[in-house]
Amino acid sequence: MAKENAGYDFQETMVTLTDEDGAERDFYIDEIYPVDGKLYAALIPGDVDNVTEYYVFRLKDLGEDNFELEDIDDEEEYDAAADAYEECLDTRAWNMAFDAEE
Repeated sequence: MAKENAGYDFQETMVTLTDEDGAERDFYIDEIYPVDGKLYAALIPGDVDNVTEYYVFRLKDLGEDNFELEDIDDEEEYDAAADAYEECLDTRAWNMAFDAEE
């Protein structure tokens, strides 16, 4: 499901993930970005108004524009991907502040 986000110039895509206990939860894919030649996706919970948490997954290309979210078990890889997402957020905030001044 995609919906237009009034605060940004992109469409958000919602995905439903199932945890190890079988509980389903909706997330928005907030950002897809590369780090060291791999693609990652940052997901934010779809059921909160004030986002204070996010989850990072590696994207596995299945071909024909299909991807699968993979857990990142390596702590260093996860930290690098999370740091890159934080940089994306900083850039987005800076750009929004700059656009607001115009």
